[in-house]
Amino acid sequence: MSFADSPLQAALDQLRIPQLGAMFYPDWRAGKSCKSPFREDQNASFSVFDNGSRWRDFSTGEHGDAADFVAMACGLSPDDGARRLIELAGVLPAAPVRQSSAGREDEEAERARKRSAWPAFEKPSGAEIRAISGLRCLSPEGVGIVADRGLLFCCDSGEGRAWVVTDATRRNAQARRMDGKPWERVGAKAWTLPGSGAAWPIGLREASSFPAVALCEGGPDLLGAVHLAWCSGVASDIAPVSVLGAANRIPDDALALFAGRRVRIFGHADEPGQAAAARWAGQLAGVGADVDGFDLGGLLQSSGAEVDDVCDFSHLDVDEWERHRDDIEQAFSFAARCHTRGFSGEGGVMVQAGACEATAGKGAA
Repeated sequence: MSFADSPLQAALDQLRIPQLGAMFYPDWRAGKSCKSPFREDQNASFSVFDNGSRWRDFSTGEHGDAADFVAMACGLSPDDGARRLIELAGVLPAAPVRQSSAGREDEEAERARKRSAWPAFEKPSGAEIRAISGLRCLSPEGVGIVADRGLLFCCDSGEGRAWVVTDATRRNAQARRMDGKPWERVGAKAWTLPGSGAAWPIGLREASSFPAVALCEGGPDLLGAVHLAWCSGVASDIAPVSVLGAANRIPDDALALFAGRRVRIFGHADEPGQAAAARWAGQLAGVGADVDGFDLGGLLQSSGAEVDDVCDFSHLDVDEWERHRDDIEQAFSFAARCHTRGFSGEGGVMVQAGACEATAGKGAA
């Protein structure tokens, strides 16, 4: 087989760096002159060029193609980065990345060193909970529940106060500025803190005492899932768990904690989000989880924008809500009933009248 016909070349032809950037760093925007997604970058010292197939960091001298980009994003060797790219492109079945025990220990020691420099996390004050709910147009009650469960914190940073999603394991943490602006250090609104294991599902261990799990993508959707569960009166039955990025696979040690659990996946409506939802569903089914998904596609917010994620799910146009009432009312019923809705078909959103009615028709912050 020639290189031109190889699975790697097919993957390189299929996936370009802007697409991969959207998977790994949702708020980062690739360009001929942009900030690095891999590190703190005060200047636009990063470049994506050659029709999105090549990148270079002019500050560090690092450069490469899409496979090298994946290796950098995932902390893999160049060979393992190429395998991961092939997997993401769907050219070949997933192949396990093998690493020696010494290599794993060195990698974890380096992550622990980086985590030791994290700022002190504090439970949000009432004013901060209200501010965060205002940023995302969610109920303070729902946001407060997330904080009470130990999944939402605030901290000080060099760029001001921030809110952070993490859990008791402290294996993964993602921060956003309280003023809603992008981080200057990464050029994006979401900053996965150094030393994080980005694939670790936040909230998974805390979910052990709940009968049902709402699995979603990203920090804001972690808040949105609890808001919507609170709106439907089932917040005490549903645990939110979030994977921070559509490119991530659920790690093996995390999969074991899903075994036998009732899980509904709320994937993003875009192509990477739907691919991630299908991938996670396959992984969860493989460990015996009772899993299905809720399709968010095909609906409009009051702004006219399409519903893409769980937070958008809270801002459905009132007329759309009326047209899809039957689906809406089943979105979070899975805590009590199994398999009310699969991945195919029209989407739906849960915005219950009364306590949550005020969030209907608002645009995402």
